[in-house]
Amino acid sequence: MTSNNSSVSDISAVLRVRDVTLRAVDDLQTYREKLARVVLDGLYEFVGLLDAKGNTLEINQAALDGAGTRLEDIRDKPFWEARWWQVSRETQEEQRKLIARASAGEFVRCDVEIYGRASGEETIVVDYSILPIRDCNGKVVFLLPEGRNITDKKLAEAELARKNEELQHLLEKIRQLDEAKNEFFANLSHELRTPLSLILGSVESLLADSGDYSGVQRVDLDVIQRNAITLLKYVNDLLDLAKLQAEKLQLHYSRVDLAAVTRMICAHFEALAEYKCLSYVIDAPAFMEAEVDVEKYERIVLNLLSNAFKFSPDGGRIRCSLSATGTGRILLSIQDSGPGIPADQQSEIFGRFRQGGDIKSRQFGGTGLGLTIVKDFVCLHGGVVVVSDAPGGGALFQIELPRNAPSGVYVNAVAKAGELSPTSFDISAWGLEGRSEWTSAEGASDRPRILIVEDNVDMRCFIGRVLIDEYQISVAADGEQALELITSSPPDLVITDLMMPKVSGQLLVKEMRSRGDLANVPILVLSAKADDGLRIKLLAESVQDYVVKPFSATELRARVRNLVTMKRARDALQRALDSQSDDLSQLTRQIIDNRQELQRSHDALQESESRWRAVYENSAAGIVLTNLDGLILSANQAFQKMVGYAEDELRVIEISDLVPEHDREKIRSRVSNLISGRVDDYQVQRQCRRKDGRMMWANVRASLIPGLANQSPMVVRIFDDITEKIQTEAELARAREKLTRVMRVTAMGELAASIAHELNQPLAAIVTNGHASLRWLGSEPCNLLEAVEAVRRIIHDANRASEIIKRIRGFLQRGEGRRSAVDIFQVVADVAAIVSDMARSHCIDMRYQAVGQLSLVIADKVQLQQVILNLCINGIESIVGGNSERGELSITVTQSDKRFLTVSVHDSGPGLAPGEAENVFDAFYTSKVEGLGMGLAISRSIIEAHGGRLDVLSPSTEGGCTFCFTLPTEEMASPCAPQ
Repeated sequence: MTSNNSSVSDISAVLRVRDVTLRAVDDLQTYREKLARVVLDGLYEFVGLLDAKGNTLEINQAALDGAGTRLEDIRDKPFWEARWWQVSRETQEEQRKLIARASAGEFVRCDVEIYGRASGEETIVVDYSILPIRDCNGKVVFLLPEGRNITDKKLAEAELARKNEELQHLLEKIRQLDEAKNEFFANLSHELRTPLSLILGSVESLLADSGDYSGVQRVDLDVIQRNAITLLKYVNDLLDLAKLQAEKLQLHYSRVDLAAVTRMICAHFEALAEYKCLSYVIDAPAFMEAEVDVEKYERIVLNLLSNAFKFSPDGGRIRCSLSATGTGRILLSIQDSGPGIPADQQSEIFGRFRQGGDIKSRQFGGTGLGLTIVKDFVCLHGGVVVVSDAPGGGALFQIELPRNAPSGVYVNAVAKAGELSPTSFDISAWGLEGRSEWTSAEGASDRPRILIVEDNVDMRCFIGRVLIDEYQISVAADGEQALELITSSPPDLVITDLMMPKVSGQLLVKEMRSRGDLANVPILVLSAKADDGLRIKLLAESVQDYVVKPFSATELRARVRNLVTMKRARDALQRALDSQSDDLSQLTRQIIDNRQELQRSHDALQESESRWRAVYENSAAGIVLTNLDGLILSANQAFQKMVGYAEDELRVIEISDLVPEHDREKIRSRVSNLISGRVDDYQVQRQCRRKDGRMMWANVRASLIPGLANQSPMVVRIFDDITEKIQTEAELARAREKLTRVMRVTAMGELAASIAHELNQPLAAIVTNGHASLRWLGSEPCNLLEAVEAVRRIIHDANRASEIIKRIRGFLQRGEGRRSAVDIFQVVADVAAIVSDMARSHCIDMRYQAVGQLSLVIADKVQLQQVILNLCINGIESIVGGNSERGELSITVTQSDKRFLTVSVHDSGPGLAPGEAENVFDAFYTSKVEGLGMGLAISRSIIEAHGGRLDVLSPSTEGGCTFCFTLPTEEMASPCAPQ
């Protein structure tokens, strides 16, 4: 490259990259030296160049900024006298010795603490090395010091070690709490059978009574009975599961005609087969004697046949066969013509709470425990169960059982098939008897038209009866049928469930929004999925309202009325605008931002060619030069070592080939921003694929080098391998998640007595109202209105008990934390509902309030519940320990500005002792006799992980103690994962 002084316009061509000015008149040597300066200043970590005696020649800008010094102040001075090494005299002396060793030709490396943050006011730990650089004669002419910041890594390793030690201390406590949890849920399931039996008994009495019921009242009683039977089946499944887990379930063998027992069980499905027009074949020998636990064998066959009938389409086929093998065993096979079970799910289908098939095919719901119980009962008999694809499609379940009981086990005398046990299958739970279907109801032609899309017949009928007085009603059993009705005649509102067969509610919504003629039809989602993330996503993108089941009829009417009113108002406005379209015009104005000329500063200091090559070739950071299309032009040794490619291999590939496919579009977008000048540089964390296929994490910083004269523009990228740091952080996160779940279980153990008392209230009310209902119906004359009111109270209290159990299960859920937009005041209300009974039992007045308008926060809802619950329990225990006759516990949520929310928990207890506030957040520090001392430590770590701070305030004049924490609002929340 030669200087170009041909014209004034060429001389005035100036481009700046940070502090470096590149001119068209620069000669080749000057141009390359300026490029070296760009690369050097772009490095993340500490990089410098010394002469052979240890005097400073060059230091990159990031290192200078960290120490708060300037290159002019330290150039040509001993390197060990600079700000970085002034942590102590020992540090300076050690650095002088390291430079002496490197000057003698030795490569030295160590970890050292230096001043490197906040302009030299804070220290960091670096992985430090000095590389001697020799000339062609082998003489040391330069020293290359480098340092990588490993402060976070060191802290993470220490934190991980501490968490592991804490987990070891808590192992025994976990075992005890797990046993207590299992016993608690087993007792809870057992106790729920009594109120459910009373509900079923009361409803059965009402249905058996020949009272003058209206058609609607009798339908409502049928709905109560069917759903109570379903709930009782789920409770029985949970009880059996708890017994199996506790290894308390035993077999009671009887010698029976197993063929007769099998035919009797299968006969209960004949009505259902006729209803669904199924080909139902039972293939069993005339007689087959075997020794089994009859009750558990019935449950095995019933659960498998129930699944077969659930998933087989109308007009399909089901076959149940029983045969003897030649090895003293029996084989039971049940085959259906349903959608089958995908191969990747066949090994998991017997797991707890797992359901096979696509969610669109789940027409009958369930807990996912049926096949788990089948497998456990088969294993108790010493048998095996397998699932495979049936010939012609569908699923084939095969069970092989020993024909005789184990040697030495007591076997009852020969027994007849008899009747099924009371907990066995009840055909009424399928809703084939007494179920009335709602088809459509056409009201006055000027009424708004509403389409109800719901696969549950009872729910369809209920919604229709709620809305029929004001609207024209049409119904569809699934999304496919709904699309046909909407296409033929678009309604004023669509009310849809999400989980339905064939076409789900989400697919229905997506299809409607993709079609111009249906894009403006309002949609109200009515779903049992209380998923805040899904609800917010749908409300933001495609639907107008989202209501979680159960809901009140009054609320549904109000929401429907608002949506229909807005729809009709929008239609009227659109018609008015269409009539005046000739007089309307659309004005478009483009705003062009003028780029300000960059302020000039002093010219970049010149560097020699040897210095440029020393930095490029010997840097620990990977340096890559590419053209604007991403083709690699050059890569230093550090980058070649990172990815495992030689330089000649890299020159024939593009930089995007080294990253996962889903990140390639982001790379092109960022480079486009560089080229267009929208950004000067960018910095990201991303994965890169090595030559051997393994993935690595790297910090990447990219800048644009403008083209001058005969040099084309280039992009320089600097890579720093942070794979080990990412892995350490992931291990720390997993340890923190395990520890926080332990504390959730601990908190629930402390609340077990309170929860049991809270459940007793609705259960006792159910019993009382059940007896009252019987008295009203048995009086002369029969007081039907009071009886119906009693039944309604029974339903209300049963729902209340169900909500208590739902809260407990949600709080104890497993899995990694998931963050979404959360209403913090609703979280406070949920926790208050859990601990309110505990507070009342100790005569404590509990209240919670919100001050002002509150924003949402991005957080893990369950973890926030844990923090607030822990603070509330601590406050209650403090008040109780203070021996006051009446205490107060208050929770206040405030928002001082748009950036942060504050949650305060105040108790009227004796408060903290002097100096105790400094220690309460330390691990294993506790003032309780039986406490672990981990609650507040874990709570603080949770809040800090969310970008907030948990503190205890100084005692006020009113006494007591106040814990408060802050959280950033939704608009202040930062991304949780690297991009």
